[in-house]
Amino acid sequence: MNQSSDQPYLVGKRIYLRLIDEKDINEKYLSWLNDNQVTKYIEAGIFPTTSKDLEKFYAGISKSKTDVMFAIVTKRKDTHIGNIKLGNINWVHRFAELGIMIGDKTYWGKGYGQEACQLLLGYAFNKLNLNKIILGVYAPHKAAITAYKKVGFRVEGILKKMLNLDGQYVDKVYMGILRSTFNKNKI
Repeated sequence: MNQSSDQPYLVGKRIYLRLIDEKDINEKYLSWLNDNQVTKYIEAGIFPTTSKDLEKFYAGISKSKTDVMFAIVTKRKDTHIGNIKLGNINWVHRFAELGIMIGDKTYWGKGYGQEACQLLLGYAFNKLNLNKIILGVYAPHKAAITAYKKVGFRVEGILKKMLNLDGQYVDKVYMGILRSTFNKNKI
């Protein structure tokens, strides 16, 4: 993608997605990664994250041919509230994994994650020509499962007692959506 990272790349009703940029590798982002509430259900929260860790992550993601990461930004206040990523893109079999983090807790539970997922799925299926997007979610994270279902994801499998959450083993729910399903259900 040859585009200034400041410019919106995918534009929705209340948010836009733009490429993650070096300016996003800041104290605010670092605070999200070190907030136990924000990272409770994602792998990023397992170990404390340092500025160097974040810089190394950005260096890798910005050069990757199999990952694309966007900042989720509100249109109204131009506020960076989280990130969304297509990872491990398999260009032969045409699938990828979706990952999302709404780091700014004032935007939780208001549909911003769903809107970001809709934008990213449209990009994945209609621009990158992918066939399937998958994700894994902690079974106790009911709000995320509900949100993913609203976007069109369906549960495809459950791995029993796969993840350690606060000292207890919990199931990992695998969900997926096909391009044909997304385009059929698109309003």
